[in-house]
Amino acid sequence: MLPLLWIQLIAAAILILLSSKYLVSSSDKIATKIGLGHTFVGIVLLATATSLPELATGISSITLAQAPDLAAGAAFGSNIVNLLIIAIADVMWPRGPMLASVSRAPIIVAILGIVIIFIASISTAIHNWTDILDHWYISPLSIVLVLFFVIAAYIVYRIDNKETNSIETQDEAKNGKSKLDNETKRAFAFYLISALCIIGTSIWLSEVGDRLAEALQWEESFVGTQFLAISTSLPELATTIAALRLGNPEMAVANLLGSNLFNMGFILFADELAVTSGSLWSSISLSHVVTGLTGILMTLVVVGTLLIRQHHPKSFSFKWINLESSILIIIYIVASIALFYL
Repeated sequence: MLPLLWIQLIAAAILILLSSKYLVSSSDKIATKIGLGHTFVGIVLLATATSLPELATGISSITLAQAPDLAAGAAFGSNIVNLLIIAIADVMWPRGPMLASVSRAPIIVAILGIVIIFIASISTAIHNWTDILDHWYISPLSIVLVLFFVIAAYIVYRIDNKETNSIETQDEAKNGKSKLDNETKRAFAFYLISALCIIGTSIWLSEVGDRLAEALQWEESFVGTQFLAISTSLPELATTIAALRLGNPEMAVANLLGSNLFNMGFILFADELAVTSGSLWSSISLSHVVTGLTGILMTLVVVGTLLIRQHHPKSFSFKWINLESSILIIIYIVASIALFYL
């Protein structure tokens, strides 16, 4: 039983890696042709496609397995896994510190991510401490989360659009107008096909992860935060690798930070809708607050690094790993150990 599950897990991971290559290249073409910034594209096109597995996992965990704690763990845990992937990407990037090759645009995404993770963590704490909001069909805090996500996406679009709306971009659009329609349609077609492949394979992957979790007899909250979160974050890892190969670290970082916005703003709201009795928040463990605070701490490390690297790109850089990556990895390991014993 277990060997077969591991084989399925590996097969699904390989399919996701292959599909992610086309997802990133088509997204890059769409950004170039339409004139959208890579940060906004990373949040909307990449983050949406790569985060849908968490959505499918969350809803199936609630409706089929009656395990809302597992759904919340997958969403919160995915945040810290995504931030860990930034450290992995930094190690893989061959041109010095990766965050030194990124503009200031992702800083806004990271700050918005800190705010939305904080709101989600507070929501978990409030519903655990009091039942005053438990009788609502949809918690007001869930509505705040989804509205904040929409506003955050608009803010990023406005900021990114100002940076990319240059004379050069306009000239390229005019010169390539005859090729724009066909190439853009082709890019969208590849995007949709690869996104559907990733989503379908990731749903299969999450089901395999569920069965492995049951076979290994781990606690639901820990599995949701660690094992299942890692499984559903494979699309983010694959798209990050593909973006780095294209020489586009900004899209990779935007995708990872944008996925965290999507996890907290949209996925938790959808999970709330899937709960038919009571509120999602009153059914989940307080341990997810620890995961949320860990995500905030790791995001602060990324923000601080982005600010420092703008002026000191080579500071605290070592042969194999940079200081920020070391800190992110240490925080992740410590938090994982703490969550296991909570």
